[in-house]
Amino acid sequence: MRKVLVLFLVLLCAAPSCKRGGADKKNEFPYSRRFESGPVSFRVSLSDSSVSIAKRVNMLLETRAQKGYSAELPKFGDKLSEFGIVDYRNYQNELAPDGSVVTKRLYELEPFLSGEYKIPPMEIAFYQEGDSTRHTLESDTIIVNVTSLLPKDKASLNINDVAPPAKFPFGWRNILIVVGCVAGAAAAFLIFWKRRRIKEKIVPKLPAHEIAYRKLEALLARKLVEQKLYREFTAEVSDILRAYIEDRFGLKAPERTTEEFLVEVSPALPVDAQKKDILRSFLVHCDLVKFAALEPSVADVERTFATCRDFLEATKVREEVKADAAEAASAPTRKSA
Repeated sequence: MRKVLVLFLVLLCAAPSCKRGGADKKNEFPYSRRFESGPVSFRVSLSDSSVSIAKRVNMLLETRAQKGYSAELPKFGDKLSEFGIVDYRNYQNELAPDGSVVTKRLYELEPFLSGEYKIPPMEIAFYQEGDSTRHTLESDTIIVNVTSLLPKDKASLNINDVAPPAKFPFGWRNILIVVGCVAGAAAAFLIFWKRRRIKEKIVPKLPAHEIAYRKLEALLARKLVEQKLYREFTAEVSDILRAYIEDRFGLKAPERTTEEFLVEVSPALPVDAQKKDILRSFLVHCDLVKFAALEPSVADVERTFATCRDFLEATKVREEVKADAAEAASAPTRKSA
C-alpha cells in the first residue's frame, strides 16, 4: 500500500507539469494563418505579431501534402522583406495519422527599426506523383508591429553630458612605484648585457675554417658515399666551400652562380693563380654534377673532397695556423682524408 501511495503521488505531481508543457508548446506560436488548395495546405505561424525592437520573431512554415503529392517550401536569402534572417532550421519530414506528409522549416527573424513590418505573400509549389505539372499555393501579407524601446514622449528625454576624463591620482606612492619599475628594468637590462659580453669573451666565435671542418665531419658522418649518393655528396661539399669563402673573405659566393663567381668574385680572391685555377675546376665540376646530371665516380668524389680540404688548409688565417697546428694534426676530417 505504501508503494502504491508513492506511485500515485508521483503521477499526481507529473500530470500538471505535462499539462503545462503541452500548453507551452501549443502557445509557442500563438499567431497562425492557414491556406489550403486541394490536397495541400500551407501554414504560417509566428511567435508574436507585435514585438519590441530588442526581440526576435520566430516564424514556422509548415506544409501538409496528402498521399500522392509532394510540396516544396519557399526559399529566401539572408533577408525576408524588412526582416533580417538570423538563422533557420529544417525539420525531418513527418507522416501524419491521415497519411499526409508534413514538412517544416523554422526561421529566426530580426527587425532593424521600429514600425510596421510586412511579410509578403509566400508561394509554395506542389506536384502530383508521376506528373511534372507545377501547382502553386500562395499566402497573403502578414503584418508584424515592431515597437521602440523609447517612450512615446521623446521631448521629455534628457541626455546627460559626457563625463569628464578621469584624472590620474597623483601621489608619492605612485611615483615611487614608477621609479622602481624603471630602475628594475634598467638593472635587468644591465645584467643581461654584462652576461652576454662575458659569454662572448668566454666563447669566442669559431674561425671560418673550423666551421667548414665541422661541416665536413658532419657530412662524412651521414655516410652518403657508403650509400652511393655521390651527386648529393658533391653538392654538399660545393656548398660548404662556398660558405667558407664568404665567411673567410667576405665575398658573396653562395648567392652567385659559378659564372658570376668567376667574373666578379675570383679577381678579388686573395690567393695565387694556381689556387684560383683549382677552385675554378672544382666549381665547374660540381655544377656539372648538380645541373648537368653528370654521374661522378668514387675517384671523382674523393678528388672533390680532397680539393675542398686542401683549399681550406691553404687559405685559413695565418695567425691561426700556429695556434691550431696541434689540433690540425689530429682533426678527424684531415685524418680521414
